[in-house]
Order: sequence, then C-alpha cells, then structure tokens
Amino acid sequence: LVLDALMKRGLVNQYVRADVKYFTAADPQTIVDGMKQEAKKIDRTHRELNELLPEFYALRNPLSIKPKVKFYDGETGVRRAMEDTLTASESLLSWDAMESWLKSTPYLQKYILEYAHLRAEKHKIPVRVLFIDTPLSRQYILKDYPARKKKKDPLLDFKWIPKDIAPFKNEINIYDDKVSIVSLAKNELFGVIIESHEIAKIHKAM
Repeated sequence: LVLDALMKRGLVNQYVRADVKYFTAADPQTIVDGMKQEAKKIDRTHRELNELLPEFYALRNPLSIKPKVKFYDGETGVRRAMEDTLTASESLLSWDAMESWLKSTPYLQKYILEYAHLRAEKHKIPVRVLFIDTPLSRQYILKDYPARKKKKDPLLDFKWIPKDIAPFKNEINIYDDKVSIVSLAKNELFGVIIESHEIAKIHKAM
C-alpha cells in the first residue's frame, strides 16, 4: 500500500523482470518538482481560505448575518409569499389594502378567498390587521368575508385607517423573523420575503 501511494505520486518506479517486481526511487529532480507542485497547491488553498474567512466569521457571528431576501414574480409569486405566512408560529401583524385584492386579477381574487379560509379554519393563525377604509373593503370584511358568513372569526382583530392617510396597494405581514410584502399594483405583481430578526422586530414595534 505504501509503495502504491509512492508510485501514484511519482516518487517510486516499478519494473518487472522474470516475473519479479522491482522498485526504484525516482529521479531526485522529479521528487523536487513534485514537492514544488504540492507547495503550489497548498499555497493556492491557503489563499482561497483567506478569501473565505469573512464569510466564515459571519456564520459564527449571528449579529453580522445579512438578511435573507426571497423575490417571487407575478401572480404565483404573490401566492408563494402569502402561503409562507401560513407557516407563522405566532400572530400575524398585517397592513392590508383589501380593495387592491378585490380589484386584482381573477386568479388573485379567488386566491384571497382561499387564503382567508386556510388561515382562519385550517391553520387557525390569529391576525391583527390595519385595513384601508374604503366602501368596497368594508363590504367584504363586514359581510362577504368567508369566515364571517358562518360565524365571527375570533382570530381576526382589525382596525380601519383612512385611505387618504395610507394610500398603498400592498399587503405587509410581519411574523416570526420575517416581513412578507406583496405588491398588488396592476403592473407590479410580486412577492418579497425578508428574513431578519432585527427587521421583523422594528416592524412589530411600529
């Protein structure tokens, strides 16, 4: 085994004579050249490790970890961002432009009805919401909201905010260490999830 290893490294030569294997040491210059090659490999590995050191230190220090950001495009992107909120282990805190949902694409109009059912009845996740106050939003929340057709949703706690104070067309959900944003504007349908303890913390305090 030792000889096999030495031969692979070019340090020992083998030849056979009369069915007998003979081994001889390689040319000393070959040995020197091989050592130089090994030294170059070690030097290259050393440089690569030095370049990676900042990332290794970041992994060891949780305070220096950069936020994780996931971007999802289009209608399905909006859905993926909303579905992640159903993994919440605590109450959702939400800013909601419900009228934007109700005036969005048929696909998203249907999905928000499904989402309301999943959150309230399947996953039973409490939510505290600030709704933009519009006639269409009031009609939906107070009369057409799926959970309210059967009974009052005990997991929904909401307040109205004047539309002239906060004229946005997004939904923002804060939960665990995440901030989920879905844009429902006509030409900007997408979802973004930011995973960061500090960013989620400051949004929860607002």
